[in-house]
Amino acid sequence: MNTNFDSYYSDLHRRAVRQLEARRRECENLDPAFAALQAKRNRVFSMPAQGGKLALSTIRLEEEALLKRFGLPKDYLQLTYTCPLCKDTGYVGEPIKRKCACRLKLEQRERAEAGRINERETFANFKESIYPDPASLEEGKKIAILCQRYANALPHPKIPQLYLYGPGGRGKSYMGNAIAAYAIEQGIDSLRLTAYRMIEEVMEGFSTNTSPLLRFTQVPLLVLDDLGTEPMIPNVTAESLFAIADQRNSSRLATVYISNLDQNELAQRYEERIASRIDAVPDRHPHRQPGGHHLSGGGDATVL
Repeated sequence: MNTNFDSYYSDLHRRAVRQLEARRRECENLDPAFAALQAKRNRVFSMPAQGGKLALSTIRLEEEALLKRFGLPKDYLQLTYTCPLCKDTGYVGEPIKRKCACRLKLEQRERAEAGRINERETFANFKESIYPDPASLEEGKKIAILCQRYANALPHPKIPQLYLYGPGGRGKSYMGNAIAAYAIEQGIDSLRLTAYRMIEEVMEGFSTNTSPLLRFTQVPLLVLDDLGTEPMIPNVTAESLFAIADQRNSSRLATVYISNLDQNELAQRYEERIASRIDAVPDRHPHRQPGGHHLSGGGDATVL
């Protein structure tokens, strides 16, 4: 189902208005004074600004007193919104509008890519029990702290690239999702998908004459999972990955790469020009130690 988000929010607003009208009728049936106050309110809009403001304040106090007499909440005759942040418009911010977190979540739910962002894998829900031994647990805690710091710095972390690598079952994908989920909560548009699905979408874009790389190069946060498992399609895979990594590096957009490949294996699978833009080539950063997690240098290379 493809949601028309403008229509969705318009429907939300119309529903809120209908609900308010029903509550007004209910109150007017309780006491005609409610209708009299509403008539006063309607006349206020023809008054000068300053006088109208004072009149509205007086009407509001009288209305709250009436509501209290009938045991109703003082905001009973105000519009109630599904999202109080954007007041069911889908956008926040003045004068520059940006998408509200509620709209970003809706858009994420609408996407059907593999490995999409979910609401369960968050920093708050992270369980340390996944680690098999004390050494792994200690390292895992450090990685969780690093990822939370990275998320806190979004949308513009000092070091935009984060590379999480290591054997399966260590929580790499979980942490990538947690970063993306946190970003969405902060109203930062994010995309999380597998490298395999990314190549599928690129191929679909070519077949429909659309711009297949556009959303990968422009979204403020991209989490690319399972890097190294995608098919190496001639003239597609390497070129697409290079274009995405290069454009995101140039724009200093936050990008999290997740892979089972260590830095040497990544450099062997891809050309130097690609690996260097993911910034995971060991000899480019000789100060790094195997198995470490680093916050300095040209990028982050993190073992998980």
